[in-house]
Amino acid sequence: MSDSINKNCRALTVDFVLRDDDPEMAAVEDDIRRDLLKLNIQVNTRMLNASDYGDAERNGDFNLLFTRTWGAPYDPHTYLNSWAIPAHVEYAASAQMHPPLTREDFLTKVKNVQRETDPSKLQQQWTEILNDIHQQAIFLPLWGTRIPYVVSRRLTDFTPSPQAFSYPLESVRIVEGSANVTIAPGAGGSLFESVGSMNPHQYFPNQLFAQAWLYEGLVAYGQDGEILPALATQWSTEEIEGGGQRVTFVLRKNVTFHDGAAWNCAAAKLNFDHVLSDIVRERHGYMGLTAILQSWTCTDAGEFVLETSEPFYPLLQELTYIRPLTFASPNAFAQGLDSHPDQHNSCNPGDFGSSWTHLEKEVTCAGLKYPAGTGPFKYVSRVTNDDGKDTQVVFARHDTYWGTVPGIENLIIQAYDSTEDVEAALLDGTLDMALGVGPLTAKQVQALKFSHSDVLDVRHSDVLQHALVVMNTGKSPTDEITVRRAITHGIDKNTFIQNEFAGLEQPVAQLLPFTAPYCDVDLSPKWSYDFEKAQLINCPVEGDNSLSSGAIAGIAIGGLAFVALLIFVVRLVQAEKQGKPVFAPSTKGESNM
Repeated sequence: MSDSINKNCRALTVDFVLRDDDPEMAAVEDDIRRDLLKLNIQVNTRMLNASDYGDAERNGDFNLLFTRTWGAPYDPHTYLNSWAIPAHVEYAASAQMHPPLTREDFLTKVKNVQRETDPSKLQQQWTEILNDIHQQAIFLPLWGTRIPYVVSRRLTDFTPSPQAFSYPLESVRIVEGSANVTIAPGAGGSLFESVGSMNPHQYFPNQLFAQAWLYEGLVAYGQDGEILPALATQWSTEEIEGGGQRVTFVLRKNVTFHDGAAWNCAAAKLNFDHVLSDIVRERHGYMGLTAILQSWTCTDAGEFVLETSEPFYPLLQELTYIRPLTFASPNAFAQGLDSHPDQHNSCNPGDFGSSWTHLEKEVTCAGLKYPAGTGPFKYVSRVTNDDGKDTQVVFARHDTYWGTVPGIENLIIQAYDSTEDVEAALLDGTLDMALGVGPLTAKQVQALKFSHSDVLDVRHSDVLQHALVVMNTGKSPTDEITVRRAITHGIDKNTFIQNEFAGLEQPVAQLLPFTAPYCDVDLSPKWSYDFEKAQLINCPVEGDNSLSSGAIAGIAIGGLAFVALLIFVVRLVQAEKQGKPVFAPSTKGESNM
C-alpha cells in the first residue's frame, strides 16, 4: 500500500492521547499516525504524564486514546459497570452513541444482566450487550495481551497468574543459589517506580502485585474463573425476604496477620466498615456489589454474613479482587478495632483520586499505621530516592502463612532506569525475574526466549486483556460513526503488531477476550484492516484514488447490465411491431416441482 495521501478524502484532524511512560503505546503511535494520514486524517499526538492522562480521560479531551480492557477477573461485568463512572474514559467516550442506543440505555442493560438469576438468560443478555457496543465502533481493538514472565532457571515451579495484575510467587522453589530473589516487576505497563503505601483499600499509586502479596480476601480467583477458598473455607447462599440474598462465610481458623493479630470475624467486619462506609463506598462505585450490599455482620459462631438488597450474580467474583475488599490487620488501623469509619478511616489522605477529593470533606482519612495482611509475603523495608520513587523494596516470606509457605526467603524489588538495564541484569545473573508488561519490550522478551533459554525460562499467560484505541463520541470529528468506522478500517494493525511485537501478541477484532465469561461470541462486522472500505467511507469525492478496485468493478458490471437490458427492451418493441410472439409456450410436460 502506498504511503501517499488521498487528497480526495475528507481532511480531518484528531487528538491522540497516550501515556508517556508506556512503551507499548509509544511503539505503535507512529504506525497509527502514518496509516491515518493516508486517509487525509491528521493525528495530533499528545504524550501525557499519568496525571494529565487521567484528566484527559475524565474531561473527554481526546478523539483517540490508547488504553486496555481490565482483564480477568473484571471482564465483562465490572469493566462495563465502570462505564457509569465519570472518572473512567469509557464514560466520556460513550456520551453520544449512535441512535437509537444511548449511554443510559446501555448502562441499564449492564445493570440488569448482573441481577439476572436464570443462567440460561445470562448468555443471551450479554450477547446483546456486546453486540450493542460493537456496532457503535467506539473501540478499535488492537491486540490481545499475553503477560510475559522471564525467570532465571535457578528457580522453578513458577506459575503464571490467571489474572492480569498479580505475580504469584509463593509456589516458586529455589533450585540453586540464594533464597533471596530479585525481581523487576511491570507496573501498569511501565518500568517500576513505586509500590505506593500498599494500602489494600485504595488504588493508584498502590501497585496491585504488591497488595496481592500482602493481603487476601474471603475468596480467591482461580484458573478459568474458579472461585477458590481463601480466608473463608466455605460459604452458602440463600434467598431472603424482599428479594435479596444472604451469603454466609465460614472463616478460616488459626490464621494470623503479619503483626501477629488474629484473623476473625471482628477483623473482617472492621475492614468492610471502612471500605463500605456510607461516604467512602462512593469511591468503589465501579463494583456492582457496592450498590446492593446492605449489611455485613458476625454470628455468635464467628461466621461472616453478607446481605444484599437484590440478587447479584458476580458477588463472589468481585470478592476475589485484589482490592479494596481485602483485609488489613486490625492493629494497623489508627484506633485498632475501635477505629471509626468516618473519624479515622483507613483511607490515606489525598489518595482517593482527583474525582473524589470531595469525600475527604466528610470523612477523616487516618490511613493505616503500616502494611500488614495475611498474605504469603510481608513488607520489610524500602529505599527511596530524592524524587520519592522506590529504588528497592524488600519483602520477607510469612513463615506462619496458612497456605504453602514460600520457598523464597526475601523478595527484593529492584528499580531500573531502562529496559536495556533490565535485560543486562537478567543476563549477568543479578536479576532473577522480570514480570509483566513494562520491564522488557516484546522484542526483548522474544530474543531472550529464543537466544538465552539455557539460563532463562520465558513464560506467557493466556490472553487476559485487549489493547484498544478508544474513540470519543462526544468530540468532533469522532462523534460521527462513519469517521470511527473509517479509522477502524484504515489502521493496518496486523503489520505493525508483527513488526513491533515479534509475534508475542496477535491482532484482535472485538472489545473483550473470548476467554472472559460470556464473551465467546462472534460479532460482525469484523473491525479489521480494510483500506478500500475505509476510503469508500471517508473519501466521497470522485478521483483517481477515491474508488476502490472493487467499487470500480461493481460500477462496470452495473453498466453492462444496463446496456443488456436496454438491448432487450429495443428487441421486444421491434418484435411487438412485427406481430411475433416474444415468449413461445413450452412444448415439454409440466414439472412436478
